Amino acid sequence: MAASLFFCVLSAQAADAPSANDPRLFDDAYLEHKYATKPSKFVTVDGVRFHVRDEGKGPVLLLLNGHLGSLHMWDAWVRILAPHLRVIRIDYAPYGLSGPDPTNDYSTERAVTLVHALAGKLGLRRFSIGGTSNGALVALFYAIAHPERIERVVVSTLPASRPPPRQPSDAMRAAAADLKTQAPFQPRSFWDAFLHDIMVNDAVIDDAMIDRYFELNNRRGAKAWVDAYIQTQYKLWDTLDVKAKYAELKRPILLQWGADGVVLPEYVGRDVAALLTNAPVTLKQYRGAGHLPMIEQPEATARDALAFLRP
Repeated sequence: MAASLFFCVLSAQAADAPSANDPRLFDDAYLEHKYATKPSKFVTVDGVRFHVRDEGKGPVLLLLNGHLGSLHMWDAWVRILAPHLRVIRIDYAPYGLSGPDPTNDYSTERAVTLVHALAGKLGLRRFSIGGTSNGALVALFYAIAHPERIERVVVSTLPASRPPPRQPSDAMRAAAADLKTQAPFQPRSFWDAFLHDIMVNDAVIDDAMIDRYFELNNRRGAKAWVDAYIQTQYKLWDTLDVKAKYAELKRPILLQWGADGVVLPEYVGRDVAALLTNAPVTLKQYRGAGHLPMIEQPEATARDALAFLRP
């Protein structure tokens, strides 16, 4: 459990068959009314309904959420970047308000295919791409697969393996144990402990953030989709030649890292940067930030991103 609390603690209940009829789960209508406010829109590609927000004018930056997150992770960045860039952010399947993939294929390669189709539908010919955590992985794979489309890559806490072993907080262990009796429902206390466990700057964690993680991840059907996603990630790390794959990137990349994080510690950032042997790499470490530096240190990370994207 210590080795996998962040990435796959929810899949520990996989033996418990998720019930879409659990009355504690949230319906799409409620969630969309609350979280798909203006300028949200929905765009369907290859059978997947994507939640999208498109704001600002200028060079395009396409942003992808991280594991268990949503496009709202970038709210602070949009406020800072939209006066200078056109910022398009999406919930990539199966997260947030985007729909499930009818193929039930939640591999990173499938995500790249869907993002490419979505970019085409949005009329994006040349753009920069970014993401955090597993969204950073999708951004990396996309830039490798479609270098002709990508100007630059800006990502945070990009994984290159399963997270290293660690000891979670007492609150996180207690919350994870509580999950076993409540699957597929994940109580609000779990999401409170989860966010405090993965982030260092607790000041940014408010009731609205906890509610958002709690409600979107208790969306009806979401548990089964996320379990399927997690299993594809296990397979990826068990089979991928990481050194060879990461060496395929040729586009400039800004790698942002929470220097005080416990999920992917500071040294992992240096290790990942060293894998990007054929790309111009800029590594920025941020003190006082953990796994989600764009939330924990939004001004510094957004300022550095803007300087990188508009040199």
